Amino acid sequence: MDSVAGVVVPVFGLALFGYVAARLGWFAERAAEGLARFVFDFAVPLMLVRVLATTRLPEVLPWRPLVSFYGPAALCYAVGLLVSRRLLGRDFSDAVIAGFCCSFGNSVLMGLPLALLAFGEDGMLPFLLLLSVHGLSFFTVSTALLEYGRSRGGPRHRLAASVLRGLATNPIVLGLAAGVLLNRMHATLPQPVDRILAYMQQAVTPCALFALGAALTRHRVAGRLGESLFAVTLKIAVLPAAAGLLASRVFGLEPQWVAAVMLLAAQPTGVNAWLFAERYAAGRELATTTVLLSTAASLATIPALLVTLGHLTPG
Repeated sequence: MDSVAGVVVPVFGLALFGYVAARLGWFAERAAEGLARFVFDFAVPLMLVRVLATTRLPEVLPWRPLVSFYGPAALCYAVGLLVSRRLLGRDFSDAVIAGFCCSFGNSVLMGLPLALLAFGEDGMLPFLLLLSVHGLSFFTVSTALLEYGRSRGGPRHRLAASVLRGLATNPIVLGLAAGVLLNRMHATLPQPVDRILAYMQQAVTPCALFALGAALTRHRVAGRLGESLFAVTLKIAVLPAAAGLLASRVFGLEPQWVAAVMLLAAQPTGVNAWLFAERYAAGRELATTTVLLSTAASLATIPALLVTLGHLTPG
């Protein structure tokens, strides 16, 4: 229990610090946006370059852990979309945001700091390999669906160009690609460069969590409460349970892989759900409410998960 508190208290304490600072006006909204951009565009991509460039990667793609997480995640996405579209009669783009809320976790602002504290740098590889296609898969599918919803009947080349442009300019995707490329080239980072990247890596945890807390001041219970509660249940209860069962019972993965799969699956709905909703003017109330409620609920669910993982991976 002490080890769980050692992970949970710093994580939620830093997020609470950011929330209080922003709520009291000590940290301006513009500053919070700048800090979040620093995390997404610089600190995390450079950390990924360093970790992936200097870690021994498996020669064969670990498809079983990937299926363990992305299979249930895809199912939750589809269920959320279909319930919103067919049962609730929402617009197609609104339904896409609903699916996004049911399956996409806060893997960067919360997941990475949690994984760093829970697994340590030496134990990060399973989590990073799962993360390597997290944004790539969700952003690609959601962008394609939302662009389709926006321009149904328009030229297909415009849709393809929009998706490719979004991926090619995503800093996290670029950081992942650069790290894997350096690894496969067996390149050694010069010491000054490695030191710079190490400094950026050390900035990820405090900056990401502070930025997350500050960002939550912009969210509130904004409506569509029942639909949001359904999305929260799928995201932080059904998804981690299904992913954990698939990883441990069906595929028989090693405990560190089961822990990585479940920790990624258990993250609350990511703020990118809200960003997509704002960008495409669809499902704003749902995204806002779901991000807030799932993050609040994770105050209880993530410590419980870490206790469970402590029994799976003693020490």
